Amino acid sequence: MDSCKGIILKTSYDKMGRTENISILGKTMLEWVSLALYEIPYVAIDNKEEMLLPALIHDSLDLSQEYTVVLYSDTPLITRKTVSEALETAKLNSLNVLRMTRGFVFKTDYIFNAEKIYTDKTYYFDEDDFVTAYSFRQIGFITDILKNRILTYHMNRGVQFEDPASTFIGCEVSVGVGVKIGANNNILGKTVIKDGAAIGRDNSIEDCIIDEGACVEKSKLVHSYVGKNTTVGPFANLRRDNIVGDDCRIGDFVELKNCRIGNGSKLGHLTYAGDIVMGRQCNVGAGVVFANYDGKDKHVSHIGDNVFIGSSSTIVAPVTLGDGCFVAAGSVIVQDVPAGALAVARSRQTIKTDWKGNKYTQDK
Repeated sequence: MDSCKGIILKTSYDKMGRTENISILGKTMLEWVSLALYEIPYVAIDNKEEMLLPALIHDSLDLSQEYTVVLYSDTPLITRKTVSEALETAKLNSLNVLRMTRGFVFKTDYIFNAEKIYTDKTYYFDEDDFVTAYSFRQIGFITDILKNRILTYHMNRGVQFEDPASTFIGCEVSVGVGVKIGANNNILGKTVIKDGAAIGRDNSIEDCIIDEGACVEKSKLVHSYVGKNTTVGPFANLRRDNIVGDDCRIGDFVELKNCRIGNGSKLGHLTYAGDIVMGRQCNVGAGVVFANYDGKDKHVSHIGDNVFIGSSSTIVAPVTLGDGCFVAAGSVIVQDVPAGALAVARSRQTIKTDWKGNKYTQDK
């Protein structure tokens, strides 16, 4: 595709507004069209229907480029293959104008000097590429075609989908061999799912790396790394910037934000962890909160290796829990805990046997 420039005309429709910014499977329609141009430099300009095309694109032409490809922002299904075939056809037949179903290839010096486009012939390629998004109903149809193209690509490379109809995968997602993906998944951005991982049902995953053998179930993950053989979910929320090591367990209703979790550590249930650095082989009980915000600033807590944190504890940052220390259930930790120490930070239990009771304990 040497010596070529692209021009994308940004279209608008009464009931939809401008088409170029409408998102489909994680990309705007303009971005989908630009992918078809691949390495061809391009500009995007407004389509003004009252102007003839030569006048509309005149100021955007580059006479140093032999050919100019004109596409429309409302044809997001256009592919690199079709653009390449159209250019090749124009070159082989020495055409000044090649009209596609929606779009053109021009000899640049010809269209630069033209007032009108003179051609009666339309060249046909893959007509799915030219389905036009003139309504939201059409966008739904286009979304199905794009989705099926992406799913077919992955299935042909050894990925198993439980229910392709309910699965949405972005065009930049990479999925390894032997991966199984359950129903009702949205996997977008530059997510990488490595060989042998399992993505169960009902997940939203964006810009993540899921390493070999990891398993994710009914969870939301954004911009995070999940290590080998680690399990996440159900109902976990990995917000942003988490690195979870190998052989870890991030259980039900656990929320992580900006955390580093060492290999083999487990946060099993009902935990919020924000801004922590945790070592290897730690165990965090149910209902633990890592309090990282003092009302003004966020703070980091450092947790060593082999640390046990009992249920319903609160770790108030910034603190450091040394290797092998033990935090008793229900504690509120506001000071550093030395390695190997037991920390108990709660009121002593009091038993009163002579109290008057209440309606639940009094005789009827």
